[in-house]
Amino acid sequence: MPDLLRFFALPLMTAAACVVAVGREFHTPYQPDPQTLHLWHLDEAAPPFTDQAGGDGLPLPLLGLLNGARARQPAPPGLGHSISFHSNAGGIAGAVNFAGAILTAAPLLSHGPGDNAPAGFRYFGPDGAFTYEAVLKLHELPDQFANAAASIISMEGEDGDRIFNFRIEREGFLSFIPLPDSGAKGLALATIPLDGPHAIDTSHWFHVAVSYDGNAGVAGNLQLHWTRLAPGIRAAHRIGSGTLTADLNGRSGDFAIGNEARGFEGNAEAEPFPGLIDEVRISSVARHPSDYFFVPPGLRVNPERASALPESRRPPGFDLRLASVLVDASSAVIPSGKDRELRLGSGLHRLDFEFGFGPGPVDGDVKLRCQLEGIDERWQETEVGMSLICQALDAENNVISQTSFPFIGRSAGWETTLDDSTLTRRVEPVFIPSATAVLRLTLSSGSPDTTGFVAVDRLALAPPGSDQPSLWARGSIAPGEDTIRAAGAPAGWRRDGTDPAIARLLIRSPRPMLSLVDGDQSRHGEWSAVQQISPPGGRGGTFILSWEEAYNVVGGHLHRATYVNVPPGRYVFRAIGLAGESIPLGDGISLPVVIAPPVWRRAWFWPGMTAAAVGLLASGIFARHRRRSRHRLEILRFQNALERDRTRIARDLHDDLGTRVTVLNMTADLARRDLELAPVKARRHLDKISDSARELVVAMDDLVWAVDPLHDTLDHLASHLTRLAEEMFRDSPLRCRLDIPSMLPSRPLGSDFRHHIALAVKESLHNALRHAGPCEVFLSLRYDGETMTIVLRDSGCGFDLAARPDGHGLGNTAARIREIGGACTIESSPGQGTCITMTARLPESPVARSHVR
Repeated sequence: MPDLLRFFALPLMTAAACVVAVGREFHTPYQPDPQTLHLWHLDEAAPPFTDQAGGDGLPLPLLGLLNGARARQPAPPGLGHSISFHSNAGGIAGAVNFAGAILTAAPLLSHGPGDNAPAGFRYFGPDGAFTYEAVLKLHELPDQFANAAASIISMEGEDGDRIFNFRIEREGFLSFIPLPDSGAKGLALATIPLDGPHAIDTSHWFHVAVSYDGNAGVAGNLQLHWTRLAPGIRAAHRIGSGTLTADLNGRSGDFAIGNEARGFEGNAEAEPFPGLIDEVRISSVARHPSDYFFVPPGLRVNPERASALPESRRPPGFDLRLASVLVDASSAVIPSGKDRELRLGSGLHRLDFEFGFGPGPVDGDVKLRCQLEGIDERWQETEVGMSLICQALDAENNVISQTSFPFIGRSAGWETTLDDSTLTRRVEPVFIPSATAVLRLTLSSGSPDTTGFVAVDRLALAPPGSDQPSLWARGSIAPGEDTIRAAGAPAGWRRDGTDPAIARLLIRSPRPMLSLVDGDQSRHGEWSAVQQISPPGGRGGTFILSWEEAYNVVGGHLHRATYVNVPPGRYVFRAIGLAGESIPLGDGISLPVVIAPPVWRRAWFWPGMTAAAVGLLASGIFARHRRRSRHRLEILRFQNALERDRTRIARDLHDDLGTRVTVLNMTADLARRDLELAPVKARRHLDKISDSARELVVAMDDLVWAVDPLHDTLDHLASHLTRLAEEMFRDSPLRCRLDIPSMLPSRPLGSDFRHHIALAVKESLHNALRHAGPCEVFLSLRYDGETMTIVLRDSGCGFDLAARPDGHGLGNTAARIREIGGACTIESSPGQGTCITMTARLPESPVARSHVR
């Protein structure tokens, strides 16, 4: 039975391991090759941690697992174990007395050479090249660091053994910093991705690397990589580059992993790595981006193959190119073609030209000069790096003088970061013309591929040898609500650029300072301030601009030429490369720039204004004539309407009242004739006269109602129709049912409209009374805001529409409705009754017509 269990146990355990490993890529640990100087797998449970050195490297076992660092922690699948540095042995987080976890070469930390790496410790190749790499997993993100940084690999000790630091900055940068005792200057600084497949987080493992190709002083000789471990990665993800001005000198220092080894009183191990580190390797070459463990072995480019690739050889010749043009801080499309010309709209513009020789290495003796013809009187020699720019502007806001002071390399008081560096004083001459009205100071991070740190304080401007107060009033920043945060802004200063967050306040006692912290190699930022100024005595001349500074800046491949408040005109931007002082390299760059003049300065403006004035005058005369014509037309329309009303009233008086009066006269004559001869007939004639008189009064009321303008409203029309129906069916056996709203708006109606509607309804009711027979009659009125619908329906005998009977007055009813622009439909059939629907759109009110006019 035990044998049977063992028989099934091994496949089951294997299957379970496979299930656990679904979706996870197993990696093979590094094996030493000829370029491997040191390799620590960090799989041991306790010191010593074996160094599997290869090539000419002497092994350095790591003996000190200190301050709470823990071994045998989880690692990426296939890489064994890691070490956790997320612990400490006391002190205050963020202070120099914080004793964070650390792994060192010596068993114990000491102040002095006791914990230095041995004299034979190699950390670069014969030509100075190196690659430092590690695998890591963070337990907290950089903006949550309590400390200034998190060290990955360092040789950072005390006194004269401060060599380098490879670490993550609290601002979210990956950096490699050569320290004061390394023999080199420069910096590699790049922003760690916040989105995309390699975005920083606390859930995944990442591979980090810094490589140096041994070409000292060449821009971009340092490369930074940040790669999330995931299936399918075929090359390290490059996030930025920097420059090392010279090879590291090989001096020994306090070598450590996961922290800095500065173990002296008042400065402990204050940069612990808040997470896990594994698989640390130091190589004697700049590894190809594919020569890492996460790339399948068959796809790796080893150092021998990398040296034969065309991309590793220096490009022949020089290719000076215009990389980009910014117009008012926005990218402009660079025109192409033989007759290319950059055209801009009217107004004052800021122009930034970014140009250089491209990513290939360039000798230090090569210089670039540029000129914007029409602005610069002579060629200007450009500088890479960050800069402080002083501009004098006249009363029309035109730049009449500009001086630039570059920050490149490392300042005299630079240590590791802005926080621990000492400010040094700098004094420079500036020329301020007598026509100066405004002075502008700009602290700029330069071209987008420039990286590094700079801080300035105590800006002052004064005549030479003068003890007068500074002419520049914003030289020092006072602490306040707006300056207690790095993101604050002091009064008078503003941020600008494609990434204004690069411009920050350095919060350091006793007061804040202006600073630039730039690790993004595709953007730039700046501080700027403007102040009205008048040279003493009203005369221009040379003044002294002074300030205190600390910086560590690495210039990229690109140079930048900035021109502010360029007025309308035609210009040509030119740039050329020079070997030494006078030997031109290549054809240089030439780009015409045309800024359109204001509208009133263009050739067509005054003729166009004259033509427009003539046109406006003619239009005014025509409009006046048209208004007079329309007024006369309105008068004619009114007279015509008045004549129509008179004609209609006369016709009604003649046709209706005249006929009734004639009947009265004839009946009265008959009554007089029969008064004595036939009294009975005479009484009948008198009764007829009485009925005709009443009908005459009703007709007169209808006529007066029809011509009275006070009744030209919708509610009066509804009331009239109600009264009309009640009077017509009062003594009739037919029952008339009304469905007319009791509350209707006083919507104005024309007299024609009201008159035709009233007569059409009256005639339809009369037809129903005479011809429908015993039945019920229904009269309804609906109003929806614009249209009125009247339905008259009876349940009488009906008639055949095809027979078109005469005498019912139906044609007259439809004609009246059509005359006011409406529609009338009649539905009837024998025995089924009759339904007449009259629909008409209410006429526009006179008030609305006056508003339209």
